[in-house]
This record gives sequence, structure tokens and C-alpha cells, in this order.
Amino acid sequence: SRSGLESALCAEMRAQDVPHEHRSLHFRVRRASGDAAQYDPALVARRGPIVFLIEPLEAAGPERGRLELLAAFLDRHSPEIVLVVVAPSERIPALPPAAYDEAYGSEDLAAVVRRIREQDPSGMVRPFPKPKA
Repeated sequence: SRSGLESALCAEMRAQDVPHEHRSLHFRVRRASGDAAQYDPALVARRGPIVFLIEPLEAAGPERGRLELLAAFLDRHSPEIVLVVVAPSERIPALPPAAYDEAYGSEDLAAVVRRIREQDPSGMVRPFPKPKA
């Protein structure tokens, strides 16, 4: 089921004419404990060979397990996959940098979608500055 933030991202992607899919990719991720877990990204947007996986995180803190799952996924993902987390701005500094490639405040969804739309499909993925851990 879609969250309010996922629905708002979807509406903004439609408004900016960014094709996307909901939960169309499925991954099995090995956690640090050795257990395997299913990861189904909420939104998927493709720009040529570059695939953006967009994870909306609502105002209530996500469970620790979800952030660990995202970090485990990133530890093994292809460089053509960009994991984007969207959350209320006040929560972003508390997110572990290992759990995302890019993080944006949910207060400016237009900026998130514009970044995806402006990605050159045949270019390099633009570096995203993360806080120092």
C-alpha cells in the first residue's frame, strides 16, 4: 500500500513527466547477520542504464531494520543503481549515510524529481555530498 509521501512523489513524477513504476523490482539482500531479506523499492525511475530507487520515509522514524536493509543493499549494488531516500528534512541528519546514495527533504519533492529528470542517461551519476560519519 502506498504511503502519503509515496503518493505525493508519484504525483510530482507525473507532473514532471518522469516515467516510474511502483514496487516493480525485487531484490534478496544478505544482512550483516547472514539472514536474507526481501527488498522491494517503493518507486523505480529509469534514466537509460541508470536506475533510481526511491524510498519515502514518513515522519515517524523508520524501524532500524529497514535502514540496515538499505545499507546492506547499498553495500552490494551496481553503480548504475542510485538509492534515493526522501524524508522530512529534520530527519535526514540522523539517517546513517551508509543507508542511501542521495537524501532529500520531503518538503521539496519538485527538487527530488527534477534531479532524476535532469540525469543524463548516458552520463555519469552526479556525486552527492553526504555528511561525514
